[in-house]
Amino acid sequence: ISLSTWLRDYLYIPLGGNRRSGRRTSINLMLTMLLGGLWHGASWTFVAWGGLHGLYLMGERLLAERWGAARWASTAGGRLLLGAVTYLLVLVTWVFFRAPDFGRAGLMLGAMSGVIRGGAQILPTLDLVIAGAVSLAVIATHVFMRVRERRLDQFVGALPVPVLVAGWAAMAAALVLAQGGGDAFIYFQF
Repeated sequence: ISLSTWLRDYLYIPLGGNRRSGRRTSINLMLTMLLGGLWHGASWTFVAWGGLHGLYLMGERLLAERWGAARWASTAGGRLLLGAVTYLLVLVTWVFFRAPDFGRAGLMLGAMSGVIRGGAQILPTLDLVIAGAVSLAVIATHVFMRVRERRLDQFVGALPVPVLVAGWAAMAAALVLAQGGGDAFIYFQF
């Protein structure tokens, strides 16, 4: 069971989910995400991480109610814009998840936004280029599948066997080449 499934099944739904008023749904979303933050650790930064996710979910529901049927939101440009805004908001939120305290979170956000100059480079330029290329490939695949209205399993199932073999080989090679230390995976710290 994934954490999101557990949060939904054992917190959000028992709290009433979205079966009551819009206000109660917002409260349920916020409580679920705050508790999800506390589950990750007894630090105020984790509470902030959960609270921001709760605010984003509440905001998304409010915006969908008011402008969900807006013509621009269903265009390719509108979807790209909304996806970019979502990515930016989640990126900001993860700073609080990773930072040991609010002071360091503030420094990181300042460096990310260009307010604080001369911050230490976290990744070499080549790694940034690779991460950007992989991100673009994921976004392109997502858009392609959305336009074609296909699920991932349908898409992969329709590929020729040599393409599948090459894809699996590339993923295996990437795993071997990108090995890090045993603590590289963030959840190893919990």
